[in-house]
Amino acid sequence: MSIVWELTENGTLYSVRQAGESVRLYSNRVFHSQWNPERPMAGAVWDCLSLPSLYRAQESLNTGVLLGVGGGAVLRQLQSLRHFDSFTGIELDEVHIDIAHDWFGVKEEHATLIHDDAVGWLWRYAGDPFDLVIDDLFGHDEHEPIRAQALTQEWVARLADVTSTDGLLVVNCIDRRDLHRARPNFKQAGFHYGTSFSQPQYDNHIGVFSRAELNEKFWQKELSASQLPTHAVRMAKGVIRRKLW
Repeated sequence: MSIVWELTENGTLYSVRQAGESVRLYSNRVFHSQWNPERPMAGAVWDCLSLPSLYRAQESLNTGVLLGVGGGAVLRQLQSLRHFDSFTGIELDEVHIDIAHDWFGVKEEHATLIHDDAVGWLWRYAGDPFDLVIDDLFGHDEHEPIRAQALTQEWVARLADVTSTDGLLVVNCIDRRDLHRARPNFKQAGFHYGTSFSQPQYDNHIGVFSRAELNEKFWQKELSASQLPTHAVRMAKGVIRRKLW
């Protein structure tokens, strides 16, 4: 793996590394994003953030928001799975936005990227709810990733407010315990269905929540009908999916 670009700014070392066709973003040695246009699904955490979109038909997914863009791998994956009329990405780190544009190939037609504190932005947001909301708010401490916003009752209620009636809320949790501790908050916020997505080699557990049914057979049908190459479909099927309630 070779280093193709580095920058130290405000005490953070940003590093873009390349291995074959894969591009990776590291911030202070924390692995944030990876993208390979030849392998849109690569068995990583980002697969678990984008693949839940297949629980809904294309025509019901018009708008979306990603809280925490990183390098933009999730945005590129969503582009290969779904078409949105508009998609917004909120990112606290302006350097990450530049990297998403310059190295991960995120274009304006993929998403509008906004430099802002995603937590504050969401509390101020007063527009229509989104059909897909992804909370991937992570920072790092002592070179270890940590959630930047705890899944408190108040925060989960706010996420619910901005998720449309038939929409999907996808939340990245640091591990299984983090997800299960927050389960009561999602239930209280009115989400009648919950499923977890995970990968065997990662601790992260991604919660997928909805007021409408999360139908596994429909998800499989949409995956089979997608434009993903055969190897990407095979990787997607390898994601561990378990009902939470």
